[in-house]
Amino acid sequence: MVPRIRIGRRTAQAGSRAHLHKNKHAILFQLAACLLAVVCLLPCTTCAFQQCKLASSPIITKHSLQRRIKSPAAAAATSVETTQNPTRTPRIQKTTTQIQQPSPEHDIELLSIYKSNKRLENNIVRLGRMGRTEQALQLYQAIWTLDSLKDQYRRIVQKNNKSDTKTPIQLTWNNEPLSPHLSNLISASKLRPTTRLMNSAIDACARATRPQIHQQTAFDIYHHAISPTNPNGSKKWAGALSPNVFTFGALLACCARNGDTVSSLKLLHELEEDKFPDIVLNGVIYSTVISAVERADVLDVDLALEVLNNATVALAGRGEGSKSNNHNAVMGVVGYNAAISTMARAMEWKMASQLLDEMIIHSHSSTKPGLHSIVNWETSVPEEEMEPLLHVLHDERYKDLNIVVPKPDEVTFGTVLAACERSGEWEELLRIAKAAIEYGVKLDGMALTSSLHACQQLGLAGEALDYLELMKQLGDEDTPITRGRQRMGAKQKLQRPDAVAYRLAISACARAPGGHRWQDGVRLLNEMRSSKYDDCAPDVVAYTAAIAGCSEAGEYTSAMQLIQTMRQEGIQPNVVTFSAVINACASASANLARKREEEDRSIAMEDVRLPMTRALKLLEAMKAPTSTIKPNIVTYNAAIRACAEGLNLAGAFDLLRQLKEDGLKPTIVTYGSLMTACERMGDVDAASKVFRMVKEGNEGNDDDDDIRPNEIIYGAAISCCRKARQPERALLLLRKMISDELSPNTATFNTVVAALAEGKPDSKIDNNVLWEKALAVFKVMKSKHAPPGVAPNRQTYNILVRCLAANLQPGYAESLLNAMRKDGFIPDVDLYTLTVRSYERCGNPMKALRLMESMREVGYHFYEVKMLDDAFKNGVKILNQVGRGFTSQDTSTVRGPFFSADDDDMDYFGDDEDDGYDDDDYDYQLLNSLKY
Repeated sequence: MVPRIRIGRRTAQAGSRAHLHKNKHAILFQLAACLLAVVCLLPCTTCAFQQCKLASSPIITKHSLQRRIKSPAAAAATSVETTQNPTRTPRIQKTTTQIQQPSPEHDIELLSIYKSNKRLENNIVRLGRMGRTEQALQLYQAIWTLDSLKDQYRRIVQKNNKSDTKTPIQLTWNNEPLSPHLSNLISASKLRPTTRLMNSAIDACARATRPQIHQQTAFDIYHHAISPTNPNGSKKWAGALSPNVFTFGALLACCARNGDTVSSLKLLHELEEDKFPDIVLNGVIYSTVISAVERADVLDVDLALEVLNNATVALAGRGEGSKSNNHNAVMGVVGYNAAISTMARAMEWKMASQLLDEMIIHSHSSTKPGLHSIVNWETSVPEEEMEPLLHVLHDERYKDLNIVVPKPDEVTFGTVLAACERSGEWEELLRIAKAAIEYGVKLDGMALTSSLHACQQLGLAGEALDYLELMKQLGDEDTPITRGRQRMGAKQKLQRPDAVAYRLAISACARAPGGHRWQDGVRLLNEMRSSKYDDCAPDVVAYTAAIAGCSEAGEYTSAMQLIQTMRQEGIQPNVVTFSAVINACASASANLARKREEEDRSIAMEDVRLPMTRALKLLEAMKAPTSTIKPNIVTYNAAIRACAEGLNLAGAFDLLRQLKEDGLKPTIVTYGSLMTACERMGDVDAASKVFRMVKEGNEGNDDDDDIRPNEIIYGAAISCCRKARQPERALLLLRKMISDELSPNTATFNTVVAALAEGKPDSKIDNNVLWEKALAVFKVMKSKHAPPGVAPNRQTYNILVRCLAANLQPGYAESLLNAMRKDGFIPDVDLYTLTVRSYERCGNPMKALRLMESMREVGYHFYEVKMLDDAFKNGVKILNQVGRGFTSQDTSTVRGPFFSADDDDMDYFGDDEDDGYDDDDYDYQLLNSLKY
């Protein structure tokens, strides 16, 4: 560690004097700037000077207000009481012990610059909104000090008026005389305690940066102000203050910021019981109580809804009278937003969405013409399954009340979006965001950020770019700053995209299917680089997201160029960045290998392995002793995948050895990448080795740490068996997969069917076994025993029809063609051609003719296909020779193993029985073993 340099001491390092001499001019310049600032501040007004002195003023707490007006003995008793009170929180105890004895001279001088209560009130409000709560409360305390001294001054004057001998006016505080000049200031001051000053002080407590300390202070201010006497028993000269609705609104705001539901409900019940008959409840009061419920440590959604429903009825009833003829006479949208926010924090996204639904439905009927509304609003929950949250709207007792449900605003929609975001309901989030735009609501920056998050999770690049454009338009309109945002430390609205929004949009482009939007991600990254705002500067996360897009697309050269750009801009890549680059190399090798398999002879094997080579070089650079970034298991997994796609099976197993030597533990992704390498090479023995390694790796581990082969590993192993022409082993793996309670998908089933269909018959095995087992697997896919989401698709039917036609089973092939049409797939003409040819090879031209006639139903004309036309002519020639016409009473049979059926019984795969199986000649043992 380098020791701190201390000027003027010999403990500085060698060379520090030279360093200080080099920066001497800079230090002198800074000193000159400080002196200039002091000179500029000297002409400050007396008011500004007095406010600067308040930085070291005592903090008002539960007993500090009383100390202003208590005698020394009473103050001492209060100190003892505070010490013996064990229920006070440590934070408040610490604050109380730091309170100093008040100074009346300081208070009177502080108030001497104010000529009216209005100026004093405005300054208390200003200080409260700036977060300078202690200074605001010092001003409020000073007004009560002034009131007490005024009372003392008045008594002395009255005593002199009644006496013949006039004594000099000498004011005292705690039996200590005060300066004589204070008498003139007190007699000339027109300031007095008022309800507005009390409300301003309580509001300052509500806006405090540490509201948990000042809530009790706010209640002490309230109780002291409404009391007609001082704590010592003497009457106040100004008398008791009368609270109004703003007083209770400020008190409830203190409770709301602390999440004090108990105190909020207690105050609300006092107001509802007409304890203060002159105070008329409004929507702000109820909304603040719901906000307290929303901020509570233990969330109670039902309580928030109860307050909301009660407020809706209470305010609607009051609105019928003459007292409330303003917009606060109804429950405003703020209360609904607070209830929805409670649901969002409780992750009750369905309730939040439902309340939004009800607001739109019930406010639509009461909106004025010309207001925007959603034309075809679809509720999240079917109406028959929906229990109304606003149940008072359906209560017959309140049918005569004019209950008005407010229209949802941008905060309403944004809060519901936040609820969906907390719960990971991305599709619902985007649905509501789209509805908000249709509704005519302009989403704010936070709502658009939530929408971008949903697009990022779903890989919707186009939608993400649209929402980013909407965010760029936020600064076009001047939006007023609310009082809540005027509080010091309050989070301000986004007026343009920030770095978070750009990162989400870039990641959405990166996650687009196939990586086809990677260029949009790079474009957004360049926008961040050229932005004039510091909070939009790209960081390692933004670069890594753009590189991830290159990884999906296989653009490894672009990914490496971005690495160079990062370093040029002073941004150091991390291990995630390098892993993404290696993944880009793996995807590039995979794309080249796929093109080469599609008979693109211009791609050589060296071209396929070139990205893999670059990936391995990057891995070696990370492992170098001079490297500060070491590879982790994710990096090794990406490198193993690169070897798999580069057809380097030995390299993949060697990387497994290296990561174990580095002290890393293989994961399921590691073995999945290894199995992919085996599949690419068609090496069944290597695949079996991977299974053994997984089993050996689990020995000695806890059950929670066991790595079990998943669907990806089994799927790659089955594909490996297909490439190795081992269909029986592929079928065995499928059975093992199902017995391990895994869920093979349709692609896995199709791979097994293809392996059986393409398998070469063994001399020791009957020629018909493989195609029968392929049909058995198909039967499982069609039955109720199939895994969820598994059903035959076009590829399944194509494989089986070709297989059955080649194995001289045209009857089954034709039945599959019919089943294919029932499932909504139109068979290709070549499938009909193969089936007709199979009928001819079996010596049954009449069935071939009938199949050709049925082709007209799907829009095919057999005479347009030469082979089919020749088959038709040959069938007609045979019919003429035997001297009988083509009728449906043909009773000839198809010659072929395990097949003999009449013309009227062609649906060989109809599921007439409940179990999904027919009585055909299948291997029932195989079928039962494949039951899911």
